[in-house]
Amino acid sequence: MFLFTLLVLSFAAIPGHETFSLVADRLLIAVRLSLVLALSLLVVRERFDGASKASDENLLQRCRRWFYDE
Repeated sequence: MFLFTLLVLSFAAIPGHETFSLVADRLLIAVRLSLVLALSLLVVRERFDGASKASDENLLQRCRRWFYDE
């Protein structure tokens, strides 16, 4: 993801590609905002679920179990 971002930004540095620069900026902003929104929704959902049921497991532990397939 980091290398893709660098590639997109390097195309924006080419003279005469102002339109591409605007599109790249808007695309990267949209991707970032959508990731922030998705993570915020997950955290809010976890907070409300945690309040209704008393579990000892928090969001990071659940993400770790999902990532490592435990």
